[in-house]
Amino acid sequence: MTKGMARPAGTRPGPQSFTTVTQGDPHWPSLWLEMADPPREIQVSGDPAMLVNPMIGIVGTRRATVRGLAVARKIAADLSVLGWTIVSGLALGIDGAAHRGALEAGGCSVGVMATGCDHTYPAAHRRLREQLDERGCCLTEYPAGVGPRPYHFPRRNRLIAGLVQGLIVVEAPIRSGAMLTAYLALDYNREVFAVPGPVDLKTSHGCHKLLREGAQLVEGVADLTNVLGLPVVADDPVEGVKPGSLHKSSSVPNQGSGARWILDRLDLEGVSRDRLRDRWPGNEDGWQEGMLALEMACLIRRLPGGRLARTIWLT
Repeated sequence: MTKGMARPAGTRPGPQSFTTVTQGDPHWPSLWLEMADPPREIQVSGDPAMLVNPMIGIVGTRRATVRGLAVARKIAADLSVLGWTIVSGLALGIDGAAHRGALEAGGCSVGVMATGCDHTYPAAHRRLREQLDERGCCLTEYPAGVGPRPYHFPRRNRLIAGLVQGLIVVEAPIRSGAMLTAYLALDYNREVFAVPGPVDLKTSHGCHKLLREGAQLVEGVADLTNVLGLPVVADDPVEGVKPGSLHKSSSVPNQGSGARWILDRLDLEGVSRDRLRDRWPGNEDGWQEGMLALEMACLIRRLPGGRLARTIWLT
């Protein structure tokens, strides 16, 4: 491995340094050895040791619904708790939700990029990129100074498909990069899973097409473990990441608590805070304690117009 600076003149600010990983390096992903067209080398920001972890990919549309974002986030969190490293493409929508779900659960995530390592695309994910570099890594086959190009994304998608043991498509139109990734995964003999959705939603049509063609149906994490089993984690797992341990920010409040009363009456679209407060059976202190617990656990979010919504899909 060699190290190089990742801030050539004229590029967007990026990580301070990156690592070059080549085939034969101990951090080279073993599943890439099965690919007909693997990269010759990759640039990695963060910890390249992540690349030997058992990995599952989660992909989908950039124009995701609130429900789709919540589903991706929850599935990623639940898989991270079991010890899987979550792989996605750092894009807006489903990709970003999957990365965040893994990180919020205290797990690891790998972002596969379509730019040089000194770029972060989209720029809105700069903070997410920093978090990935802290708790996982980002990788690319493009050298520093290379920006996003349309033809880079299909090649990026083949790297995602080749890295993972299984690929989950959450929401995707029939013509989309997520569907391309799914078909690449099938070509590489990976397991492909799809989450069903409303029949009148275009972003459900790709998932339904995959299901008709034999993809595995996903209603919860058990559907994945029934097919893939539990991950086989290396003897020296990443420090601070323990399979089966759930980060406190993902824990669901106990039944009977004030926080659970509030959460049970919220949905993913948003409910009027004032109307919910009027129905609250307890005192003001109990309400504030419940709201504080939910916000600290990142289980709710505030929407315009004084509305509250869940951030996760509960099963």
